[in-house]
Amino acid sequence: MRYRKYRKYSWNSDEPIVRLSRMEVQTVNNHLNNSLISPPALSQSQQAQLNNSIITLSRSNSPASSNSEIEKELQDLDLNSSLNSGSVSLGADLNCKSNGSLSGASTTSSTTGLTTSVTTAAAATVSQVKKRISSSRTPTRKARRIKFYRNGDRFYPGITIPVSNERYRSFESLFEDLTRLLEDNVKIPGAVRTIYTMCGKKISTLDELEDGQSYICSCNNENFKKIEYNTSSQPLANLTLSNKTNNRLSKAYRPSSPLKNGTATYNSGGGGVAGGGVTGNGTNATAGATNGSPVLKLSERDRVVHPRIVTLIRNGTKPRTIMRLLLNKRNSPSFDHVLTAITQVVRLDTGYVRKVFTLSGSPVVQLADFFGPDDIFFAYGTERVNNPEDFKLEPDEHKAIQAIRKSLRTAGTTYKGPKPKMPVKSKNLNSAKHQQNHQQEPCDQIVDEDLAALNESGIDASELPGVIRERYALGQIIGDGNFAVVLKIKDRQSGLPYALKIIDKSKCKGKEHYIDAEVRVMKKLQHPHIISLIMDVDQQANMYLVLEYVSGGDLFDAITRVTRFSENQSRVMIKHLASAMAYLHSMSIVHRDIKPENLLVELDANGYVTELKLADFGLACEVTEPLFAVCGTPTYVAPEILMETGYGLKIDVWAAGIILYILLCGFPPFVSPDNQQEPLFDAIISGVYEFPEPYWSDIGDGVRDLIANMLQSDPEVRFTSEDILDHYWTLGECNDYSS
Repeated sequence: MRYRKYRKYSWNSDEPIVRLSRMEVQTVNNHLNNSLISPPALSQSQQAQLNNSIITLSRSNSPASSNSEIEKELQDLDLNSSLNSGSVSLGADLNCKSNGSLSGASTTSSTTGLTTSVTTAAAATVSQVKKRISSSRTPTRKARRIKFYRNGDRFYPGITIPVSNERYRSFESLFEDLTRLLEDNVKIPGAVRTIYTMCGKKISTLDELEDGQSYICSCNNENFKKIEYNTSSQPLANLTLSNKTNNRLSKAYRPSSPLKNGTATYNSGGGGVAGGGVTGNGTNATAGATNGSPVLKLSERDRVVHPRIVTLIRNGTKPRTIMRLLLNKRNSPSFDHVLTAITQVVRLDTGYVRKVFTLSGSPVVQLADFFGPDDIFFAYGTERVNNPEDFKLEPDEHKAIQAIRKSLRTAGTTYKGPKPKMPVKSKNLNSAKHQQNHQQEPCDQIVDEDLAALNESGIDASELPGVIRERYALGQIIGDGNFAVVLKIKDRQSGLPYALKIIDKSKCKGKEHYIDAEVRVMKKLQHPHIISLIMDVDQQANMYLVLEYVSGGDLFDAITRVTRFSENQSRVMIKHLASAMAYLHSMSIVHRDIKPENLLVELDANGYVTELKLADFGLACEVTEPLFAVCGTPTYVAPEILMETGYGLKIDVWAAGIILYILLCGFPPFVSPDNQQEPLFDAIISGVYEFPEPYWSDIGDGVRDLIANMLQSDPEVRFTSEDILDHYWTLGECNDYSS
């Protein structure tokens, strides 16, 4: 009997071949197995004809643009599944017409039955595939595998993740995932805000990210850093991200950061960062394996690295150049990172720093050596070191080191003359005086003297915005200043107290931009140690701000009552202040007026400070380039502001260092007779101060070291706000307030 032959059609790009999936092949296989329970033996010609049979599935009028997508989606499937043990095969190389059938009509009934079974199974499978393909003319695009590097980090091997428009609807969702993934591997100064190509071109849409390419993640307002990234190494992980949160590492098992908006929680005593982060005893919590969550072990960076300033001696002709470098967890997570940081500072003629030695000539071979007892290091390139004389300092070099190093040699100095006094309070805006005088007054009543004060300020209580009068009951005045008055108010429904700040615009002529900046900045902020803005109402004559209420008044009044605080009390306050500053600085916001009057405190029943909050953002602004405006309060102003060389975020750290000094002894480190500004400014620019006896006799070296690092005249080596939180004194036990 002659058999009809089917000619093979060549692959037409307009009619892509659709191959069978595993499930569809298994369906055909099941039909075959059911039909071949007792299969008759086939002749050699029948077997050959069956093995050469072809199944063709094609879809006409398919858009050409989707062909490659279908192929990519189906290419990864196993296309060579066997239909039975060697009798019939459906493979990637089988081609035929879409309306074809399995040929090979047999002269025997068993062969006919086999052919019918195969035809039935194939037809059913064809119908399923056609339905699957036609259900969507544009199949879902395959995710692109993108590799991301950390901006400016030449050692970070990068991390590869799948990116698609279905997974990430916006840049913000991609930024969130990248921030989470990066902070699990390296220390980053904030959230990912920008993505660059390897050449420095800014990416503005998700569609610009190409499959298989590499990109750079930049945090906050960092500029692109063109360096040789570690493209030759393997990525840390090829991650398959899930939209289900239960596949992600729980926040409870990841170190928390003071930079995150609302993620850090603080105990009422020590102010430590809870939730798996920095605790009161200064160690990072190691989470146990719970419900399958992995155990997080402390990295070498967390165990070894702490913020410190080191002195570097650049190899070369004597007298050699001497410089300083601030090492911390941001620039020193590994030994190679420290070598890179040293290279960028010393700038050797021979290029990259290859060898580092201590002052005694011992080689530095591990990360811990940079954070041990030695803080003076020699930096060498590829040149050999054979002469022991290289490690001896000349007199000029020795003098230079002594001049730039902050030591505690002034600890035994006795202060001559009367004890310095605190400067005069600049304003009464956050004063607790009125509150103390009216502790028994109901919040919904304005007493006569308060009403008179309002009238003197040119504010008519009846002219308050309706939304404020309807929602809040007015109380007594709790502060007044040159441009504003602060009233205590109460929410009529909840009964919770708030503060109403009324700014008189007529007294702020030419400075209206400061009011706008204050409101704009405060709307962005949400942190447990920053005063919250509840509502703002702008009218032609006045600006009304409803603010969070703090019952203890400001820190200036607390210092006036107590004179000096214990180390434990001071530790609580500096932790809270540094946490607020770290949050601000992560958003590139500088406060510019940190002082006791702008720090509000909560007190417990014994009068001890349990919480501190930063307030008054009238001078706050975002930093995108060096600032030059001279502003602030004289006692707390940083030297770079006075020298008008340009300043940035670290002026807040200087002011916090002044406050910490005051908390411990009751007066500032830089003073002048009769509060004269010129001698005061000269003292600040010189950077010379002391820890005089008897006022510092019972104060430890740890907090002195912290103050010395916060009051560095050179902002490049001055501590950052996060360094304050990482310092060993700040991380000490601080639960006993009364000590």
